[in-house]
Amino acid sequence: MIASLFVIAFASVNSRPDTTLRLPRNGAIEIETHARAIVVRIGATDQVTVKGGDAELEGGTLQVSADERHRANNRDANGPLEVTVPAWSRLDVSSMLGNLTFTGTPAQLHAETVNGFIHVTGGTGTVELESVAGAVVVNDFHGTHLAIDATGDNVTITNATGVVEVENVNGSILMRAMRSAAVTANTINGSVEFAGSLAPTGNYEFSSQNQDVTLTLAADVSARMMVSSMNGGLKTEIPAATDSRGRQRGDRGDRKRKDEGDEHDFVVVYGAGAARVSIDVFNGNAIVKKQVGERQ
Repeated sequence: MIASLFVIAFASVNSRPDTTLRLPRNGAIEIETHARAIVVRIGATDQVTVKGGDAELEGGTLQVSADERHRANNRDANGPLEVTVPAWSRLDVSSMLGNLTFTGTPAQLHAETVNGFIHVTGGTGTVELESVAGAVVVNDFHGTHLAIDATGDNVTITNATGVVEVENVNGSILMRAMRSAAVTANTINGSVEFAGSLAPTGNYEFSSQNQDVTLTLAADVSARMMVSSMNGGLKTEIPAATDSRGRQRGDRGDRKRKDEGDEHDFVVVYGAGAARVSIDVFNGNAIVKKQVGERQ
């Protein structure tokens, strides 16, 4: 009997029960940790469920936290903070050292971490992701707007629609099976790789400093492509008409210093030239490849 009471008392001290409460309509959720990982899922009701942390509702905002000071007294503190949120909610997530994992996204999501990765699977609505020293991976996003700001690691996006905007420093941007009608991808000290379809009315902008920009497209792609290249050029596996090839900037009668490098503009047209594409590369090439499985 005494042993049974001891086990019950120990469990009550060392485990934190789930917290479930109803979020007011148009309510917001703020989740914050220092080093704990955060796992977010999308629920089918107006309720929020919190496992491994504390939740406090103030007005229309639910504040969720996991205080590492109680790690010694809570065995849940060694695992991730797990939160299930309504699909219609507004969510702000931040962690200094923890990884962020999302299965689906709510109507509005802003998530940031310093020394952790961000992984998103699925998702709709508007999503903003920020990472300083961790990779960002997004799969199967079919929302309105996806914006990513990263520093120090790669950004990988697979099978996305909607407006996609990516800024990266010291990392590459890798896009696969893209079906978005509007893409902007800019990086410094990294490459840009895009594979997917170009919408006839789509707009696409790519830029890289010190590495290549590579587009893998269907052989029958229809696009008008404007390329600006410094110390590089255009390489294409798909036949295209050229409006202007190799016009060297600075050739207006003025003397050009050797250390300025060779800067060229290219305007090439694939098919009917429907989609609008802009490529800007410095110390790299613009490369257009044919999708695998199509005849050369």
